[in-house]
Amino acid sequence: MKITHIVSHVGKNGVSSSCRTLIAAQMRRGHEILLVGRSRSWLAAQEFPAPFASIDTRLETRPSEIRRVGYAIRDWGSDVIHCHGSRANKYGMVYRIAADAAVVTTAHSRHVQIPFAFFKAVIAPSRQTADFHNRFNLVRRSKLHVIPHFMTLEAADETGEATASAIRAELGIPEDAFVIGMIGSVCRRKNQVDGLRILRALAERHPDVRLVVIGTLQHAAEMPDWQRLLNDPQIADRTIICGHRNDAERLLPGFDVLLSTSKQEEGPIVVLEAMAASVPVVAYKTGQAIELIRNGIDGYALDMLDRDAAQAAIEGLIDDSERARRIGASGRKRLETQCDEDTISAQIESVYATVAGAAA
Repeated sequence: MKITHIVSHVGKNGVSSSCRTLIAAQMRRGHEILLVGRSRSWLAAQEFPAPFASIDTRLETRPSEIRRVGYAIRDWGSDVIHCHGSRANKYGMVYRIAADAAVVTTAHSRHVQIPFAFFKAVIAPSRQTADFHNRFNLVRRSKLHVIPHFMTLEAADETGEATASAIRAELGIPEDAFVIGMIGSVCRRKNQVDGLRILRALAERHPDVRLVVIGTLQHAAEMPDWQRLLNDPQIADRTIICGHRNDAERLLPGFDVLLSTSKQEEGPIVVLEAMAASVPVVAYKTGQAIELIRNGIDGYALDMLDRDAAQAAIEGLIDDSERARRIGASGRKRLETQCDEDTISAQIESVYATVAGAAA
């Protein structure tokens, strides 16, 4: 099959990371790929199993540019167009209306947007996501497909302790510290301020605990208490603020736990990455995490904003290293069984085949 991916995002984030995983898996399964987006994007610079065709565009909403890209996609012989992100969705909507093209999108967020109602199919990483788009974007249930994100699992790292020690040394963290990691753009939605509050509560009993926050700080001021809490010596002396890093996934083995306090996620890629690295996850219940994590077995999926429960879960991991190891291993196994690359890829291909057949 000839698959066009239109991707709005330029930098590395959950959307671009999930696109990379999906495109690489599709190439391994023998599909041809056309990538539409910015040539200098993080995604375009990644290594893939095979070469792919590309169209360089800023995805500006100018009729002449929409036509140029559309004709190039048509001439390449695309069977299906898969959109990722708001600008990509606008282009896809035009191609769906003007040419009755086989266009699908992945709902990477919960926003009210006109294009969703026009696609032949909408892939939702979670039931929460599907419910939102059915209710607010008027996507019919028959067009909604709940298909989780997946991770390509590499062989388990046999040098785990040495890797963790090297990462901690790189970050300036004592080797015997208990490290909580948070990854993602620092903002109100991802709610990292709860991580600071949890850290302060933990530090009263566990002075060796440390918090590593990785993510752009551009929107940190959206959280009113963020800077005030960072100025608290109990927090400041135990917090490492790294800013945005393209190698955040590489640092995961240096964490004892991955903490996700997001108020809203669809298929949180960092949670999947942590589970793939056998790092225990403590997360609020949102999006794919609700259906993937069995609380206390594969990780901890907790009621929204329940900081006391998050603190208790982390303390349990601090006090019982064997439990932490067991939960980390179980999380990886859960990911392997529930988010298998071939199984999920086949489900997406089935959606493609349906919409391509309808457009024929």
